[in-house]
Amino acid sequence: MTPSIKKESKLLAKHSLIYAIGNAMNRVVSLLLLPVYTRFLTPYDYGIKELVGLSSDVISILLATTISGAIYRFYFEYEDEKDKNEVISSAVITIGCIGLIALGVLYVNTGFFADLILDSAELSHFFTIAFVSMWFQTMNDIGYNYLRANKKSLQFITLSFLKMILVMGLNIYLICFLKIGVIGILISTLVGAIVMFLLLVVPMAFKIKLKFSRNKIREMVIFGLPLIPAQFGAFIVNLSDRFFIKEYCSIADAGLYSLGYRFGAIPANFLSDPFNQVYLPRRFELYKQEGSERFFGQIFTYFLYFMAFAGLCVSVLTYDILRIIADEKFWPAASIVPIIVLATTIFTFHYHLNFGILITKKTKYLAYINFSNAFVVLALNFLLIPRYGIYGAAFATLIAFIYKIFLTYYFSSRYYSIHFEFIRIVKILCVAAIVFSASSVISIESAYTSFIVKSAVIMIYPFVLYGFGFYSHQEINKVQDYLRPKFIRLKNFIGSK
Repeated sequence: MTPSIKKESKLLAKHSLIYAIGNAMNRVVSLLLLPVYTRFLTPYDYGIKELVGLSSDVISILLATTISGAIYRFYFEYEDEKDKNEVISSAVITIGCIGLIALGVLYVNTGFFADLILDSAELSHFFTIAFVSMWFQTMNDIGYNYLRANKKSLQFITLSFLKMILVMGLNIYLICFLKIGVIGILISTLVGAIVMFLLLVVPMAFKIKLKFSRNKIREMVIFGLPLIPAQFGAFIVNLSDRFFIKEYCSIADAGLYSLGYRFGAIPANFLSDPFNQVYLPRRFELYKQEGSERFFGQIFTYFLYFMAFAGLCVSVLTYDILRIIADEKFWPAASIVPIIVLATTIFTFHYHLNFGILITKKTKYLAYINFSNAFVVLALNFLLIPRYGIYGAAFATLIAFIYKIFLTYYFSSRYYSIHFEFIRIVKILCVAAIVFSASSVISIESAYTSFIVKSAVIMIYPFVLYGFGFYSHQEINKVQDYLRPKFIRLKNFIGSK
């Protein structure tokens, strides 16, 4: 039976929208607090915050990737609810115990990390707080995976909303009123992680009745072990540039680059990530059905359509947004945003292209891809950052991501070949380039007027695609069928007045 593109699109759109809102709540905190950060922090402070966070991310990869990366694959391996619960509970027990042991080792070495990364052992308390937060967040990730696997999107968004309000409130109080700077951000993150652990992981543990399965953990470890070097390689590709910038430029430059990267990753974070939270586990249920190769190709086209539009919005409007909400010393971060948008958009293709590797459990290829990619980006960072600073880092990222998706497609298509709509993909890319070029020539002194005018230019994107013959007759008819009753209701409403 061929998957229904209409039915699956509605399912993916519904849950993706909810996850998008939930992810927005989790990720938008730093963006909403940007006026606070730029008033009470400096680029140097922002750089410290990013470097501490990235350091804990590296350790989290080493501790949790083996098990957490295999949860989806083995959760859907079983039909019986008891077996599914054992997959989750075994992951909770294993990651929790390993994490506590690691936390003790890390605690006695916080001074070393502070001296190595921040050039000051006196800042060791930053790492103490970050490492404790890391343990709680790692456990919370299992809880979120459980909600996604069971399509508990409303529960996900409720918890995300509570966390957003809590973390934002704490940030404002600790930074603006107590004026304790970066430490206030770290404390807010820790408190938010603890509260989510109590609201999410503890009830889940009672519901699934914690039980350890040695066989299931063994299978998950065998599947997940190759993901450690793969994820570590991905970290090097995605985040090592901050450490190069800190070493060859300054912590303040690392802060500016991190801010620009945060904006540039908005389409990936707020569109691709929530989409993947529904789509990635769903693929394992659909791929055995007839016509799935063509169906997945259509989904990719729609995905790229919206990613390109979101990328245009961020690339074109970030400078005006920073002029409106941020202090002038943060404005240079906008210059690298278009490069990062392009790079992170290309990176999201990886999640569509790697399916053949995943369904055949050839995860060793992910390790090969990410490790070789890591060497490429390290070489590029070493060559480009000392000479070109944050621009060198941005272009190194772009080149590395192109290399990554090429390799992913090469290996994965051996085992499962998705039928991509290449002509429509090229049309999307060409129209996005045209609209970006048209908006780039606009130069208006008023940030507010510039924002409005550029937004209007971006809105022509779907209409230019129509001129390029992008839409099929079936798609046009569906849009007309959707809009026609709404226009009729609007016309009747106006007539009744």
